[in-house]
Amino acid sequence: MKKILKGACIVAMVALAFTSCKKNENSAHSIYVTTQSVEISDGERSYVDPANHIIVEQGDQVMLYNIDNAGGPRSYYGVYTARATGWQNVKLDYQSGPIIDHMDRADAFFAFYPGQRVNNAYLSQNNMGIFNVENRQTYREINGQTVYAERSWAMAAKDEVTTSVDDAQFVFQNIMGGVNFKLSTNQPNKVVSSIVFEDRVFDIAGDVHLKIDAVDPNEMLWLCNNYNPDNATYMQRLNDYRTATGYFVDGDQKGKVITLDCGEGVALNSTPKSFYIVLRPLAMYGGFTATVNFTDNTQAVISSTRPVVNMIKPNLFKRFTLNVDNYMVP
Repeated sequence: MKKILKGACIVAMVALAFTSCKKNENSAHSIYVTTQSVEISDGERSYVDPANHIIVEQGDQVMLYNIDNAGGPRSYYGVYTARATGWQNVKLDYQSGPIIDHMDRADAFFAFYPGQRVNNAYLSQNNMGIFNVENRQTYREINGQTVYAERSWAMAAKDEVTTSVDDAQFVFQNIMGGVNFKLSTNQPNKVVSSIVFEDRVFDIAGDVHLKIDAVDPNEMLWLCNNYNPDNATYMQRLNDYRTATGYFVDGDQKGKVITLDCGEGVALNSTPKSFYIVLRPLAMYGGFTATVNFTDNTQAVISSTRPVVNMIKPNLFKRFTLNVDNYMVP
C-alpha cells in the first residue's frame, strides 16, 4: 500500500509540474502590434499620441486567428491582452483559446481589435466571425482630455507570411472613423446628459457577420474610401466583396442610432468642448441628426443633409464646431 501511495504521489507531482510548465509556457506566448496614424479633419488630436497614432490601452484585447481557408473546423482563435498602454510594438500576452495548440500558420493569421467585441460562436461554420458595434458609447476623459469611448474603435490586420504565431508582428489598419462635435454655449448651467446620433441611410450599430478568411483590410478600406453608388463598376466590386465575405448585420442593437451617454453630465461654456462618437465607414453619407440632451430637459438639434461631403471614412474624424445656442429647440 505504501508503494502504491508513493507511486501515486510521484505521478501527482509530475502532473503538477507539467501543468505548471504548461501555464508558464502559455504565458510566454506573445504578439506585437503597431497602430496606424489617424487623420483629424481639423488637425486636432483625438486619443492618440503626438504622431496621431491610435492608442492600445493596458488590458485591451486582440482576437487572433489562425485561419484555414478550407473550412472553420481547422481554424483556431486566441485571446491576447495588452501588457501596457502604447501604439508601437505593443506587447500582448496569450490568455486563452485553442490557437495555443495550433501555432504554425495554416493559410493566414488575422488580428482584430478590440477582442472584447468579437464572438467566435460560428467560427467552425465557414470561418464566420461576429463583430459587435454597440449602439451606446460612453463619454470619458483621460488626464483632462476628451477621448473616444472605451473599445469603440476597431482595427484589423492580416499576415500571410509569418510561419508561427509567436513571430507575428501586426500593423493594424483602422476600420472605423468618427465625428467630433465641439460644442459651446453662452448660457449658464448648460450640462449635456447625452447626444443621440441618427444616420439617415445606414445601420451604424449591430452585430456584423463576416467570413474571416475572406476579409481583406486593403479592399475594405478602398471600397469605403471610394464609395460611389452611382458607378456600376464600383457597385459590382462592392457586391462581389459582400458576397465573398458573407456580410450582413443583425442583433438586438441593429439600427441607425448611437447614443453617447455623458453620465452625470458634461458642462458647457464659451470654450468648445469635444464629444467623440465613433462611427462605421459610410456613415453620414446621406446626412444625420444629432440631438443634444441637457440635464435641464432642454434639447439642441443638429441636422445635416449634405450628401458625400460629411461621409465618414476609415481612419478619419470629422469635426463640427457649434454653439448650441443656435440649435436649441423652442
